[in-house]
Amino acid sequence: MLSLDSTNFTLACDGCGQLVTNLAPTMGDWAVAWSLFSQDGWTGDDLATGPHTCGRCTRTPPPPRMVEQALTRERCVPAARESRRLRVTRVADTTVVTLTGSPDLLVNARLRDLVLDLPGGAQRLVIDVTRAARLDSGALDVLVQAHRQSITVCLVGATQQIRDSLRLLNLHRLFPVFRTLAEAKSCGPATGAEPAPAAAERPDRVDAR
Repeated sequence: MLSLDSTNFTLACDGCGQLVTNLAPTMGDWAVAWSLFSQDGWTGDDLATGPHTCGRCTRTPPPPRMVEQALTRERCVPAARESRRLRVTRVADTTVVTLTGSPDLLVNARLRDLVLDLPGGAQRLVIDVTRAARLDSGALDVLVQAHRQSITVCLVGATQQIRDSLRLLNLHRLFPVFRTLAEAKSCGPATGAEPAPAAAERPDRVDAR
């Protein structure tokens, strides 16, 4: 789980809810933290979005991830399916999602709906975050789900804060970052290589309207 300022992260057990907080100062990034906790009895996915289970809960069937449970609940609410801060356009095999402002549960649930309901043949998901202040754990969880569905995901116009959060959670290798939508046309399947940094920096403060 990513902190609100994207500078720290927490390991959460999806079984009992145990939280191991403030890991960035001592562990550095997710890859180091998970390599150590997995040796200490924790099991689950090696990606920061989980699921993860502590040693006490390992022998019981893994429950749904806490983030996923929240997003699933919101999916049952009709209002969650629409948000003025999320706009969707489709061109050929590419779906472009434009996010505005800071994410919240409703926006993330709508994004999850979109990923689950992508039409057949949709191969690429471009997330335009030029006017988004940040991406939280819920949004990143949805993007990882899309990646697991063999959908190529890339970001456009990411702030330094967003790029730092991707690197902190070791997700930067999954989601290449481009400066413009035109450049994102070259977005291909993640190969594990380090994505090139955006060509220009921009302020992290965004006014959402």
